[in-house]
Amino acid sequence: MIGPDSIHVEVLDEPMLEFGNAGLHQEQRAGIIAHGPADVGIEGRCEAIRVGLVGDGQALGELRGYLESAASGLEAKETDLTQLFPEFPGCTATAGFRAPLVFSDASTRAMGRKELACISDAATPAEKIKAAVNLCAAAVSELSQGAAVDVVVLARPPGIPDGAGDTRGVGDNFHDLLKAALISTPAPTPIQLIRPATWRGSVGTEDPATTAWNLFSALFYKAGGKPWRLQTSRTEPTRCFVGISFAKLGDGQLFASVAQVFNELGDGVIVRGALAERSKHDRQAHLSSVDARNLLNDALERYRDVHGNLPATVTVHKTSSFTSSERDGFLAAADAVPLKCELVWLTNSDSAMAIRGSRRYPPLRGTLVRLSEDEHLLYTHGSVPYYRTYPGLYVPRPVGLRPCSIERPVEAIAREILSLTKLNWNRARMEARMPITLLTARRVGDILRHVPSSVAAAPQYAMYM
Repeated sequence: MIGPDSIHVEVLDEPMLEFGNAGLHQEQRAGIIAHGPADVGIEGRCEAIRVGLVGDGQALGELRGYLESAASGLEAKETDLTQLFPEFPGCTATAGFRAPLVFSDASTRAMGRKELACISDAATPAEKIKAAVNLCAAAVSELSQGAAVDVVVLARPPGIPDGAGDTRGVGDNFHDLLKAALISTPAPTPIQLIRPATWRGSVGTEDPATTAWNLFSALFYKAGGKPWRLQTSRTEPTRCFVGISFAKLGDGQLFASVAQVFNELGDGVIVRGALAERSKHDRQAHLSSVDARNLLNDALERYRDVHGNLPATVTVHKTSSFTSSERDGFLAAADAVPLKCELVWLTNSDSAMAIRGSRRYPPLRGTLVRLSEDEHLLYTHGSVPYYRTYPGLYVPRPVGLRPCSIERPVEAIAREILSLTKLNWNRARMEARMPITLLTARRVGDILRHVPSSVAAAPQYAMYM
């Protein structure tokens, strides 16, 4: 039992992000408005976003009109919370992400009524999803091969079920199956799925400016842009961040291991590892020492292939505890390079909670609770002073922070995790709960389980978003 005298609570300062011309800000959208994206002034930056469009005829007209209108800018929501709901400045050569959208007739692929009939004619939800995946994958591939585009925006066809269970009890959905089909093709192009409700502003969607911020952040990143980056120092060693996660396979006992590797710019690569087994001791997925070493070694090699060099240090986040065998394997891979390596287990939920004040306000984002030397709680999701409110809908839950092997104070590890929650290109504000290393871990695993191990899958993280 932990007594109150053994608990220490502190609130960490909100980490800064770096934007264009080395400008700094704590908030993603405010930084973009004030300084432009992080790649401003960098040779070879994304100067324009060449957009491909795929969908039925009516949807294509509406979608292009929406994208062109939003790219000109959208007014902020009428509210007193002006910093939580800013205007969208647009996406032009001089505003927002400083990269105008470029369309052409050659980069548009309309799916006709006869083609779409394969979805409505299918008998079961699973067959409808399969028919839609085959149709859309073919359309995207055809467009990508015939036109120079950076990202394809796909208007989700009507009549596709949200999901369908299979005989193994594992749910399949259109998004995962389509991504799996496309990441296995030669020279794949990132895609952005969008529902009609998004551009029509139907009931239940967010305000137009917030919707545009999230959509254009994703489009810019998928097109190769660098929206924002972690604040770095020339005096500190370069660091990469590796998230190790596991995706359940059909038998419930074997798990596919996946490493998600990011640098300080947020460039991500995906690496598949060996199968893991559920431990009888803690019911979690674990790797053998050899497989742990091979997975981190492959992750570092892929990092070198993409970036041309290796970092000086690596931080490994994992969704399950580290066994002694895993610890030995990961550290052996780092020692062989050699480079410094830290291992941190991040739990998705914890039974302990904190409240703030007599009125029981949600804890501040950045609240670090030390329960013991080995157990800490970090509120990555909570009340944000910059927003003057709590931006969530439900009671915030902390992330469990359990160091396995670290060389820095736990406060430094926690600040780093807070920073990494901001490298979320699908949500352009301070509300993500998990760091980018593990934020979409389950989604990436659910996609890769549809790709046979004998098939080479695209390594770029943008392909899985």
